[in-house]
Amino acid sequence: VAYTNSKLISNTDTLTSWLEGSGNGGVGGVQDWNNLKGEYSLSSQDVPQRLIISYVYDLPFGHGKQFMSGASGLMDKVIAGWGVDGITSFQRGFPLKISDGNPNLLAGLGLGTGTIRPDVVAGCDKGGPRTVQQWFNTSCFVSAAAYTFGNESRVDPTLRQDGINNWDFALFKKTYFGPDAKFNLEFRAEFFNIFNRVQFAAPNTTLGNNSFGVVSSDNGNPRLIQFGLRFSF
Repeated sequence: VAYTNSKLISNTDTLTSWLEGSGNGGVGGVQDWNNLKGEYSLSSQDVPQRLIISYVYDLPFGHGKQFMSGASGLMDKVIAGWGVDGITSFQRGFPLKISDGNPNLLAGLGLGTGTIRPDVVAGCDKGGPRTVQQWFNTSCFVSAAAYTFGNESRVDPTLRQDGINNWDFALFKKTYFGPDAKFNLEFRAEFFNIFNRVQFAAPNTTLGNNSFGVVSSDNGNPRLIQFGLRFSF
């Protein structure tokens, strides 16, 4: 079992957003390059909690084991050698980065202006219904006045995209035979995302876009199943 609790903060993220922003909804763009102190916030790659549980367990059936210990011959070959293993992953989602896509006269001046952000309505609960049609309360964001910067953080401190809740599981059977049991035939049935849980990608976070707050895609894969057979000698 491995558990990580952390907090990552910065005043900028990266210039290679196509690389480091894949899977985490992009990176927080700098709004005012002349005031990096005002860009201080959570990092786009902040993951406050992550829990990984991995296990391997040989089932206690067969000759000399806890259950059916007296089995022998063909019966022992059938019931012995079974086991399970897996990896279970839980992780909080990456924080959202809200930008303003509406025209702002400040953006066209070319005076160290970067990605314009909106203003946050005072006292508004940004949490929202958390559905794919409205992941957060979009009414909490409004465009800043002309020639002004928005007061939204470079990376939002409260809003996050969907996290990870994934279970990978395998069932295996090892059968030893031959002189001095030198040969081994192993069968494996492996299930990735065994419960077929969807992990939603980040919603649209550009104010002024018709899809603002809407989740239109997902991350990861659906349930995948594969079988394997290996002969060792």
